Amino acid sequence: MNIKNFTPHIVAVVIFIIINIFMYWPIFMENQELNQNDVIQGKSANQEINEFREQTGEEALWTNSMFSGMPAYLINVQWSGELLKYIPRTIEKIIPTPASHTFIAMLSFYILLLVFKVNPYLAIGGGLAYGLNSFFLISVEAGHIWKVAAISWMPAVLAGIVLAFQKKYLWAFIITALTMALEIRSNHLQITYYLLLVVLVFGLLQLIAAIKNKTLPDFGKAIGVLAIAVLLGLGANLGKVWTAYEYGKYSIRGEAELSSNTESSGGLDRSYAFAWSNGIMEPFTFLIPNFFGGASQEEISTDSDLAKGLQSRGAGTGQIRSFVKNVPTYWGDQPFTSGPYYMGAIIIFLFILGIIFVKGPIKWWLVTASALGIILSWGKNFEVFNYFMFDYFPGYNKFRAVSMTVAMPFLCMPLLGFLGIKELRNANWPKVKKQFLTTIAIAAGLCLLFVIGSFMMGFRGAVDAQLGDQPWLVDLIREQRASMLRTDAFRSFFFIIATGGILYFWKENKLKDGLAIGLVVAVIAIDLIPVSKRYLNEDNFVKENRGELITKTEADKRILQDDGHYRVLNLNNPFNEARTSYYHSSVGGYHGAKMRRYQDLIENHLQNEMSIMVEKLRSGDSDLSNFGIINMLNTKYIKFGNQAGQVIPNQQANGNAWFVEEVKTVSNPDEEIEKLGNINTKQEAVVNTDRFDLSQEVISKGEIELISYAPNELIYTSNNNSNGLAVFSEIYYPKGWKAYIDGKETDILQVNYVLRGLEIPSGNHEIRFDFKPDAYFIGNKVMLGSSIVIFILLIGGLAYQIRKSL
Repeated sequence: MNIKNFTPHIVAVVIFIIINIFMYWPIFMENQELNQNDVIQGKSANQEINEFREQTGEEALWTNSMFSGMPAYLINVQWSGELLKYIPRTIEKIIPTPASHTFIAMLSFYILLLVFKVNPYLAIGGGLAYGLNSFFLISVEAGHIWKVAAISWMPAVLAGIVLAFQKKYLWAFIITALTMALEIRSNHLQITYYLLLVVLVFGLLQLIAAIKNKTLPDFGKAIGVLAIAVLLGLGANLGKVWTAYEYGKYSIRGEAELSSNTESSGGLDRSYAFAWSNGIMEPFTFLIPNFFGGASQEEISTDSDLAKGLQSRGAGTGQIRSFVKNVPTYWGDQPFTSGPYYMGAIIIFLFILGIIFVKGPIKWWLVTASALGIILSWGKNFEVFNYFMFDYFPGYNKFRAVSMTVAMPFLCMPLLGFLGIKELRNANWPKVKKQFLTTIAIAAGLCLLFVIGSFMMGFRGAVDAQLGDQPWLVDLIREQRASMLRTDAFRSFFFIIATGGILYFWKENKLKDGLAIGLVVAVIAIDLIPVSKRYLNEDNFVKENRGELITKTEADKRILQDDGHYRVLNLNNPFNEARTSYYHSSVGGYHGAKMRRYQDLIENHLQNEMSIMVEKLRSGDSDLSNFGIINMLNTKYIKFGNQAGQVIPNQQANGNAWFVEEVKTVSNPDEEIEKLGNINTKQEAVVNTDRFDLSQEVISKGEIELISYAPNELIYTSNNNSNGLAVFSEIYYPKGWKAYIDGKETDILQVNYVLRGLEIPSGNHEIRFDFKPDAYFIGNKVMLGSSIVIFILLIGGLAYQIRKSL
């Protein structure tokens, strides 16, 4: 075995580690961590689940911490059969998260380029390009950890697929099974779906080529190998996929039940899905980062023209320093953004180089997939195509924030770019010199064109309307936006010329291979790191991540004096925050896939009741008896601040369960939710008898009490003088919950649109609810078996390869 063959790979790993140490210096050297909003929100949502695991050693498969109750496996569940988790965890022992995701992304893309036989040292530049672009690192900063994990494994999955069409079936099978398992394990099906679109384009072009070249048997063999590998990777995650699929039908990503919802076509509402749509020109941030002004709120220099303009208007030094910290520089189409998606001026130049120099199906695959990703990212700004995709393409309407489809060009464009260098390296220089110079002219000329064009742009942003009474300030901000575009355009121009010059002198034999490749890798890093550092820098790191968000407030302490089972309503943005969930069972929460019926309840009743409640409380009236929806959710405390005096006890909450005196029957969901707003929820209940059978005699007075609460099990005792209908202030979910009266299973009814109900015979009884979904318990066993098979294949393959090389 020749150690020299491993030298470039060792060099690559070392460089990737060094770059990650530089990018995440406070984590490695100062014992700090990223202050990621979504991660902090996740800690809050996870708290009940984590506490239950620590106290019992079991998994909480259901949690009351958010939206009055939802499956915990949508938030945080550990799967005992998930053996593949030890691969990323081993990497995290050496390179802590989230740096580990950046490292995996770099290594993954490096492997992909090796599969295409790109020079290993040049492939290092590809790894840096993929791991250091601002799209990836802004997602890291925001705390979209599952998203970046899924993005990081995409190139490796693609590497396995390409190997199959290179007839290297053994490693195609092993790599595809392993990386597909790790990709799905990342639990961000949206990114995995976009990877599927890239693979679909690849497969179609391979099929066309196979038909043309009469190699259909080889195509069929590759597809067969990959199909089995993907099934094995899917099996290693079956529980996760099964539970997500099962829950998806009942979430806001499933079919709407109310006829008034005309935007949903069996998935998300269209307006919700397309809220974050790129403008038609926004992909030019791939080339020029500040094309649209950077982030929604950008800090600019106190020496800028804007600062000088403020000074000329009489603003003091303190006022200027305060204002320039948060200037509304962004003027694109998105509601707000944490920063531009910058792929790199060099990568765009290389992509154009690839278009010119790479021939055959590979080029058309990468160009088509890149264009598709860009077009899809336009969302509502290109309705004719994107609304059609949303309404008719399978599964596409399950995902929101369509701007995220840029993950496709961020995968494909660098790949084509480095294949372009590979082709240039092998090309006959005198024959291709003119084409090469044309490539430089196109890429660099585009930057200069935007400099010239900037003098004709309006730089008008939606936020400008908020400054309408200060037109001079709006003019200064627009001039600042123009300046930012021109500065970054010249910056990109420089990097294109520098890279073009390196490649030119390389082909002119003025630079040796090693030096030329080293310089290309270096300028890629020098291009990307400073832009990414604008949005991921020392200011994003803190000594302690919990901070004020999860610190127990006086309001929390006041509520926690009550050790019962109840819910808390935070009146401050309740349906987009999870902080309340850290200490309490919350009526609100923070999750991208709440239950569809609960969202209907929010939109049709809860929001209205909250608005009326706020006005009533402001007037000094604390009588909450008329808020039937809030009360049926057992909302015992209303919170509108962090002080003890900003907590309002609600004595009118219905409690954990109660018998009703009258049942209102309806025949469809529309009638059900309308009727719900017109009943006394303490005495009446609404049941859709088109879906649930109801006995004739279910009216009873009696008492029912919760005597034991755990996420997966609730136990009550009841005492009623005749058969009755009991309403339980727990969210109805049919996949896993079972009810028992004195040990005998009984049907669970859906009442009051979102809650559970039971018909209880007269007398004294013990009532138990258990949550034991088959998708978890069966899925876990399949995951274990599939994971073991993948590990055996991996170890066997490595042993075979080592033995073969000896």
